[in-house]
Amino acid sequence: MVRSIAIVGCGTIGTEIARAIANGTISVDHTVVYGHHPDRIDVLRDQFDPADRPQIADVLAEVFETDLVIEAAGQAAVDDIAVDALNAGCDCMLMSVGALADERLHSAVLKAAENGDGQLYLPSGAIAGLDAIKAAALTGELETVSLRTTKPPAGLEGAPYIEENDVSLNTIEEPSVVFEGSASEAATAFPSNINVAMALSLAGTGPEETTVEIVADPSEGNNVHQITAEGGMGRIETTVQNVPSPTNPKTSYLAAISAIEKLRGLDSSVNVGT
Repeated sequence: MVRSIAIVGCGTIGTEIARAIANGTISVDHTVVYGHHPDRIDVLRDQFDPADRPQIADVLAEVFETDLVIEAAGQAAVDDIAVDALNAGCDCMLMSVGALADERLHSAVLKAAENGDGQLYLPSGAIAGLDAIKAAALTGELETVSLRTTKPPAGLEGAPYIEENDVSLNTIEEPSVVFEGSASEAATAFPSNINVAMALSLAGTGPEETTVEIVADPSEGNNVHQITAEGGMGRIETTVQNVPSPTNPKTSYLAAISAIEKLRGLDSSVNVGT
């Protein structure tokens, strides 16, 4: 049973998780928060009454003293957190699943999860249908999985791929494909935008076999993820039109809710789906 939680990262997702703990949606006795930016920690804590404010972890090692460590700080943080948390016997939830596109890190994290006492959780995030994809993969008959993600141009700003290829987002006037490649390539090229691609690939055909297309559409106000999977079990199609977070257009509001529901279900006696 989870009695203490550490939140690493004070952005949109970390704040929403802290709010769910404060209002009782997630039931824990003790919460700590850790981040590299003291001003962001203050902004997060100031949103709550004094009795509900999470404590501050002064050093990273303190988060490994809790039952569950939640990474919500971006892909770079996964390398600092995941293996050490699992080796310390903590459960670990990764929001920046795209970091596992790094084969070295992926292997190290899985090894730590298999050999340690902690559980590794990879939430569905801003997509739907991972339970069906996993079931299809289990049959051995899943042949193809593809993801088409459409975002307003502002939701792709700052991505390494956009900057390295001099893609002018502010001149796009109609839906334009800005990237085509594998899930592993997409996760590296868009580390803050397309973590769902890696989650999808790990549920299905793998990072290299899952194809990803990213579209910038100035007429689209939502973050849209369309999944198509085919095989001997039939055809799966899902479309999710996510409302972007009001504080961060790169993040879908559903991503935070997905993490909250996973956390809520850890102590639930009834679990529906996966």
